[in-house]
Amino acid sequence: MATPSLTPGAVQKIRDGAVAAAGACVQVLDFKSADAAYSATLNDGENTIEAQFSKSVCATKLSKVTDRAVLKLTDVAYDGAEGGERKPFAVINGFEVVNADGSIAVEAKTPGEKVPKTEPKTPASAERNAVPLSALNPYRTPWTVKVKLSNKGNVREYKSARGPGKVCSVDFVDEEGTAIGATLWREAIEKYDSVLEVGKVYYVSKGTLKPADKRYSTSGNDYEMNLDGKAEIELCTDIDQSSAQKMQRAYAFVSIDKLSTKIGARGNVDVVAVVKEVSELSTIRRKSDNTELTKREIVLADDSTKTIRMTLWGDLAVEQGEKLAAMTNPIVAIRSVRVSDYDGVSVGTVSRSDMVIDADDIPRVAELKKWWTEGGSETTFSAAGEGLTSAGQGQKRDIETMNLAELQPEEIAPSTDKPVFAWVCAHTILCKPDQTMYYAAVPEEGNNKKVVESDGKWYCEANGQTYDTCERRYIMRFKAIDGYEGAWLNAFNDEATKMFGISANELHELHENDYKAYENAVKKMTYKHWSFLVKVVTEEYQGELKRRLTAVKCNAVNYAAESKRLLSKMGITASN
Repeated sequence: MATPSLTPGAVQKIRDGAVAAAGACVQVLDFKSADAAYSATLNDGENTIEAQFSKSVCATKLSKVTDRAVLKLTDVAYDGAEGGERKPFAVINGFEVVNADGSIAVEAKTPGEKVPKTEPKTPASAERNAVPLSALNPYRTPWTVKVKLSNKGNVREYKSARGPGKVCSVDFVDEEGTAIGATLWREAIEKYDSVLEVGKVYYVSKGTLKPADKRYSTSGNDYEMNLDGKAEIELCTDIDQSSAQKMQRAYAFVSIDKLSTKIGARGNVDVVAVVKEVSELSTIRRKSDNTELTKREIVLADDSTKTIRMTLWGDLAVEQGEKLAAMTNPIVAIRSVRVSDYDGVSVGTVSRSDMVIDADDIPRVAELKKWWTEGGSETTFSAAGEGLTSAGQGQKRDIETMNLAELQPEEIAPSTDKPVFAWVCAHTILCKPDQTMYYAAVPEEGNNKKVVESDGKWYCEANGQTYDTCERRYIMRFKAIDGYEGAWLNAFNDEATKMFGISANELHELHENDYKAYENAVKKMTYKHWSFLVKVVTEEYQGELKRRLTAVKCNAVNYAAESKRLLSKMGITASN
């Protein structure tokens, strides 16, 4: 077999957008991986360019790629990095390994050698240089993606310490079927809300990326976009309807009999089932702001012989619900529904849910339709929640370990949402000594009511009794930080006693008799590593939503268990 040759000028062809047609050969230098992303330097014998391998090729072909291997590029995009903030780079979507041992007919220059400078040219095609969503990460900026708007939520108004604002959640999907959620803020909403239409394709650029909050994300992506006033969204006019139609995220259906295992899990699920019953449209009022919400309940069944009750909210309840009510046992595919333990197990739509009816192009829909017409309709069904308790099968559920960034998404949850509990490993870094650190309480075990001093005695307004002494109990705030984010947390008596190492009575004595020793005792509780069970709730005060984090448990860190958990996240199984 002849020794393969590199293609001189391939780097310039990448910049010109012509590699797919030319089938250029390049050599891989400095091949490396970080955070499940793979990158390399591509060398054509004359010039080099930085490159990143898209997620679509990572799982199937990268095992064959080694340093100095020769690749024939079949599908590549180019990010010109407008603005000069970083080097341009190529995104490799398809290739063939020509030679894995690195032998070539043209001696490739190494990255350290000086190469002739070439200036990027304007692409010959009118199509912009877009990178796939799978190639995005927070360290690759700027970027441009070509995506279809698959879902668009309502614009919501909110109040915060910085004043009133607007927010809107949308979902995008690209040609690879990769999806990503995005949040538009006030300026972006005012510029683009009127032009964003579900089903149309857009070029999106100049946004920022952050880790996705898996509790609310419906895209399955590790990241989500933030689009503010600097972001650019441009309608794509060079795509035909059939190509746009193919831009779909694959469903990840969960059968009805398995939905109980998803109670309390991060993220939402996809469901496909036969509609057995459709209830009338109804309304309820939200307690927090007295707004009226529209809902409709339907009963679903599938070939697991189980049924489940689903609540449709908002437009889905009105528009799609009316269609369902007029049909006989249609089959629905619903993306991104939330699983709860109501009635043992039930499901409900969220703002990003979408539904299609009798979509025979979805294989699972066609399969269920065939099953239903060939005797499935005569099946004896039982409720999926039968025999389960509201706690979920009557068993204690494991609480997830999360980081402080995941517990504090930019969008604050409604005050009507249930509290979120998660374990967090973090260091205490600040506790202000001038705060209200404790309060005086009834000196009886099990009675934490507040008392006030009066004529040398302590009076409790709650029970009308007077006591000779009081018991001081911690009620304090501290700041903690992990490897992702910092947060202010509240702590009460038992957990604060662990962190300080002394009781609130003892700390009070220091405060009254030796303030310097008091300050040292407060300082001593910082820069210690703890495993906190954090409770997150949203509270509404004078029309403003505020997030409140409380350390309801404080334990010493089990470093062996924590190390195993971190290794497991990296796909490494630790030996005992």
